[in-house]
Order: sequence, then C-alpha cells, then structure tokens
Amino acid sequence: MAGEQRHLHAVGGEDPFRRLWSELPEPWTRVVIGDDVEDWDRITENGDRRIDLRGLPDPLRSELAWMSHWQAMDGTRSAVLGTNQFANILRRAIRDDRPFPTSIRTMDWETAGALQRWFYATRWGRLPPHGSIARLRVIFRFSRLALLARCSDGPWWSLDEWHPRCDPRIPLAEHEPQAHYGCSPSKITHPWLREAVKWWLGTQLEAGILRWSTVSQERIRCLVRFDRWLETFTDPLDVLGDPAHAVQVAAAFRRWDADPANRLLRQNEQRFAHKPVHPRQINDDLRAIAELFAFVAANPAEARQVLGVRPWTRVTDAHAAGWIRQVSRIPHQRDLNDEHYVDDHALAQIPAALPLLGLGRSEQMAVTCGDGQQVTARGVDDPQAMRMIPIPHAPPSLRNDHLVSLSDRNAA
Repeated sequence: MAGEQRHLHAVGGEDPFRRLWSELPEPWTRVVIGDDVEDWDRITENGDRRIDLRGLPDPLRSELAWMSHWQAMDGTRSAVLGTNQFANILRRAIRDDRPFPTSIRTMDWETAGALQRWFYATRWGRLPPHGSIARLRVIFRFSRLALLARCSDGPWWSLDEWHPRCDPRIPLAEHEPQAHYGCSPSKITHPWLREAVKWWLGTQLEAGILRWSTVSQERIRCLVRFDRWLETFTDPLDVLGDPAHAVQVAAAFRRWDADPANRLLRQNEQRFAHKPVHPRQINDDLRAIAELFAFVAANPAEARQVLGVRPWTRVTDAHAAGWIRQVSRIPHQRDLNDEHYVDDHALAQIPAALPLLGLGRSEQMAVTCGDGQQVTARGVDDPQAMRMIPIPHAPPSLRNDHLVSLSDRNAA
C-alpha cells in the first residue's frame, strides 16, 4: 500500500541514517511518494508520475526516498524516472537472486552501472541506451554525495568526493557562497598519498590558509599529476626515500611535468597536448608537493594518528627543501613595453569616440580610426556603459556630467 512504512534497524550501533529518516516529512516516507507532497508538479521532472519504491529492502528504500527529497530541497527536481528505473533494477535483482549492496552508501556508480547493464541484457538482450545511463547517473551524483556527507562520522575531508553543494560542512569564504563546483580526491590512486592530501588540504581550508577555489581548482590537480607520475616508479614509495636524493627526484618530476602530454587530466584537454608548459605551472606543482611534505614533517604526532606509522614517518623537512629547490626563478618582465604602451594619440581617440556609446542605434557619428581616416559609425545605445567610463582629464564638453545629460536626452 502507498501508506506502508518500514523501519530501519541498526546493527551493531546506531545507524546515522536514522536521524535523517526521522527528520523526513511524512509524505516522503511512503513506499509510493507523490501523494500529499506539496507542489509535487513543481519539484519533480516528470509531471504527475509517482516514485514507486515497493518491494525494496531497507535501508535502500529509505535512502532513495531521502535522496529524492534532498533533490527537491536542493532546488533541482526529483529524478522520478531515474529512481523508478533503479527500483525496477533492484526488484529484478531480488527476484533473480542477483547479489547487490544493501545500502546506497556502499554502492558506488560502477556497481550500479553493472547492475543496469545486467538488467538490460537479461530483459532485452542489449546494453542500456545513453538516456537510461544518464538518468541513473543522476542518482549517483549529488544526492548520493549529500547522503554520504550527512552519514559520515568523520571530518568532511575524510570523504573521497568533496562538494559544498552536498556537504555544508565544507568551509567557504565570504566571496564563495555559491560554490557549485566540487573536486575529487578519489582521482589520486595511491591510498597513502590520497589520505595525506585530504588531511593536509582539509586542515589548510579549515584554518583559512587556503580557499575553496584554490583547493578545488588548483591544488587537487597538482597532486593528481604527482600521483600519475608515481606510476612511472617500480616502487612509488621511493619518492619518500633518502632525503639526500630529494633534489634529483624532484628534478625528474620537473622534466616529466614539462611535457604537455603528461599534464592532461581529461580527454577534452587534448587540444593542449602540444602547447608549451609555462614555468609558472610547473612551479605550482612543485610547491604543492613541497608544501604537502613540509606539513606532514611539521606535524609528526598528528600524522601518525591520522595516517598511521607507514610510510609518512620517513618524510622530513629535507624532503620538502629538496622539492622547493627545484622551483625555478622566473625573470620579472616589465609591464610597460611596446605591447602594453598606449601613446597620447591613441589615448585621445578614446574620449573622442566615447559619445558613440550613448548615441541611439539610429544615430551616427564620425569617428577617426588609428590611421587617421574618418568613418561614420552607428550608436551603440548604451548610455550606462558610457557613464561608467571615467575621463578625469577630458575637456568639459566630454566630462561625464555632460555625457549624462546627453544620454538623458537620447533616452527621451
């Protein structure tokens, strides 16, 4: 029945999901969701269709209900078709005794995708179409991350996927209240490195030393490249070996990092495969690695507690110093050169043509080009843009107070 409810039973302690379930509005706790949900048509993407979770075991059923509610509260629309499709897959798996994880929290996208392929192969003898894959993928993106974040017993940075949209515990600076982008420490494949990176960046972010935009857009990328370079080692832990050889190890990374092909992290970056790498980019990677080493070496007691005894107890300040020594000095270039210099003649042409911004599109004005030739140009009809450009040394006829009256006259 639509009003039937099932209860979660914690095994070996309190399930953190019980609190989330207890806070869920009653209409969302039903096995068929949609009836009595306020503004259902507005918060779903599939009109009057209902979410049907009948026949699913807990906590899977309850987790899917909570995730659907989170999607609605997040401002996106509840993925009714995707949720129902996944429920059908799970019901068939139960019928055919195909094993699957008993919780969304322990079921990653690869496992769900394999279930979907099995479902299509056994029912229709083909692979799932792109649209069906995309619908299921939605469930295993933001809403699952939000579920994992709220059921996590550890600090936010202990998770392998970070997204402020899904985890309100991630600190944001005042100018980053709408940070709708995340990052994936999971892309770091070596577990010992990944755990150290998460601890270091999470601590730096909480202390206000780094900002979310820096962590998510720069530092993670630097350390992912470092992780990829470690695959060239027979034993990646050699990078934490004799500190006397840290300079040579860092120099080898610098040479590898200077190859544009080695820096590509996504398939759509292939267009940069032959673009020269700026020394500043290589320096950023070297500094990120050196700062990680320095942080671990400066906090040995905490490192043993968070990361364990091996392998990070081998890291010393000498490792960090060896890497920082490979940061190259980039000669300072004067900003004022032939490319950036604007001569008096060109500077005079700017205020002379400024009224063109305020003229209506049906009006015309004579403008002198750089070669001295005069042409007639139509107005842009943007008096606000004209008023935004200050001309402190312009003659009275071109000062902004005159331009304001000109724009007002044009508007009239």
